[in-house]
Amino acid sequence: MSKYDQYVKGFLLANKEVTVEKIGTFSLSRLAADDKTIQTQFIDFQFNKKAQTSEELIDYVVKETGKNRILISSDLSSLFEDARQYTNIGKAFPFAGLGILSLNRSGEYEFSPLQGNTTAIDNTASGIGKASSDSTGKKQTGRNALVFFAFLIIVLIVAGLGWGIYKYINEQKSEASSVTTGNNVADSANGAQNKAGVPAAIQTNVGDSVYYRFVFETTANRSRAHNRYDSLKSWGEHVFIDSAGRDSNAVYQLFVRAKLTVQDTAHARDSLEKYFRRPIKITPQ
Repeated sequence: MSKYDQYVKGFLLANKEVTVEKIGTFSLSRLAADDKTIQTQFIDFQFNKKAQTSEELIDYVVKETGKNRILISSDLSSLFEDARQYTNIGKAFPFAGLGILSLNRSGEYEFSPLQGNTTAIDNTASGIGKASSDSTGKKQTGRNALVFFAFLIIVLIVAGLGWGIYKYINEQKSEASSVTTGNNVADSANGAQNKAGVPAAIQTNVGDSVYYRFVFETTANRSRAHNRYDSLKSWGEHVFIDSAGRDSNAVYQLFVRAKLTVQDTAHARDSLEKYFRRPIKITPQ
């Protein structure tokens, strides 16, 4: 089950229709009496090979998750691409917990709703679809435990690195003082270390969020850089442009700016590389 399945359900419940990239449109002709349950027998599907994902769906997920729009768009595109690839090899694909996608002999996608009603959706608090079964809570508990242990391992690794750097700096300090009396190894102008002797870079908690630049294009061609920037902005993309140097030596960078924890940067880079179809360079800002 994809982490976006509940968002697709919640959006369909709220808007009665959702279009999925290169697959088609799902529409809901009727709700249950409580207005919180999708009755799958009332889901209609219209195949459309040229369909584009509903922009409103992307906006909905961005609002609910608070994540960068480009990342959400890339994740949804990857999810729907996986669905197409799965069905194209002749296998049935479970779509958003609503039914099964398959490929018929004419090469068109077909949708078979699940029997009965799908999981109740609670859209009264934040609009996010929530499963009403106990199994969801158990899965979430297990997921939280894995996240905790992963976080603990990262803390231990960072602590080990900090200790190693601390010992190295102390050794360098002792060696320098034996050769040159009165000189300090640590140069505060270069920010070598703090009062405890630990480098400043290690002082950032792994859970803190900082701004990163995800550079997807670097060029010395000013015209190309600005044309690319203007084009992306006209599509509603939240991109930025910066330059270094002057005149013929100027280099231009196009990048996405996002506030993330260090753990999330790798996933963000992978999503952006799929979206822009080119390598991404990460630099803290």
